[in-house]
Amino acid sequence: MTALAAGLLLLSVWLAVWSYLLYPPWIRFLAARRGEPGPKDGPLPSVEVIVSAADEAAVIGGRVRDLLAQEYSGPLAVAIGCDGCTDATAARAREAAAGDGRVRVVEFAPRRGKASVINDLAASSPAEVLVFTDANTRFEPGAVDRLARRLADPDTGAACGRLVLDSPDGSRTPEGEFWERETRSKEAEGRLGVCLGANGAIYAARRDGVEKLPADTAMDDFLIPARIAFRGRRVVFAADAVAREAPPPDVRRELARRFRIGVGAGQVLRRERWLWSGEQPLLALVFFSRKAARWTAPVAALGAAAAALGSEALRPVGFAALSLAALSLLAVPGRPVPGAAGRLYYFGVINVALGAGVLAGLAGYRRPAWKRREGGR
Repeated sequence: MTALAAGLLLLSVWLAVWSYLLYPPWIRFLAARRGEPGPKDGPLPSVEVIVSAADEAAVIGGRVRDLLAQEYSGPLAVAIGCDGCTDATAARAREAAAGDGRVRVVEFAPRRGKASVINDLAASSPAEVLVFTDANTRFEPGAVDRLARRLADPDTGAACGRLVLDSPDGSRTPEGEFWERETRSKEAEGRLGVCLGANGAIYAARRDGVEKLPADTAMDDFLIPARIAFRGRRVVFAADAVAREAPPPDVRRELARRFRIGVGAGQVLRRERWLWSGEQPLLALVFFSRKAARWTAPVAALGAAAAALGSEALRPVGFAALSLAALSLLAVPGRPVPGAAGRLYYFGVINVALGAGVLAGLAGYRRPAWKRREGGR
């Protein structure tokens, strides 16, 4: 067990170092040799913006008005899918639409989950391009137009927009800093046509490329672009198509979000084996480097600690490591701790939560239907 514990620990460190420290500059180096893909001129496709909403009465009116204010030269429509809402989400959406025929409000009962809403709205949409977003997001002017112009290129199947996290007091948060680094990697991957892992707040795809999602997945914004890239179409990054959201209001909610992501990641690792095939080598490399490595690094670390319990020499170390992980989650503060130590703590606890979620997903845990979150993504 000593050798197993040491091997898993080394594996965890290697995965983390590659994904967080070595891969980002390497992918940017590769991308620097490619030209920046820009918007295309020509006829614009018809667009429908899809919003999945679960008890979002407080924000859905503003979201509808925000989308109708988008200036777009082509046909533009909005679909609001109310997933088993128990509040006035549907009524507020219709009030905000004020009879505008471009808006359709579809009510689903009982609550089934975001993926099922997306499946139904995508299947019933007549639009050529679907733009996916969340109820608590707002688009900057021109966001829809800039996404759609990327998709005017027939070789492009999906476009990922840029999400900006706006702290209420204007301060920099650990989540915001992490997201800025992620954005730079997304830009590089987009130049190479393999921008994996869009953000649910703002991305677009050709409707004919959107396949039906597993009903229990939490990874629609990963699976839709990844499937398109696997079929040989480019998935680009549109840095000028900007959406804004508030960051998670506290660390506890971010831990819950990371656990949900981990469950979805575990499902992807267990089900989507085509991602490892050699048919699209660059896609497989990007998936491993920015997704699979990050998902499995904390799992390997937890495995190393568990294996250490079976080693007489390492048992105290394993017990201390697992106890520290548990205590760090139980004692997590409401707000991020400032400074370098706070950022390190934040990175550690969110990865413990992510690793626990990945293990649950690998074991077959199925998330219950989604619940509304106060702020954040």
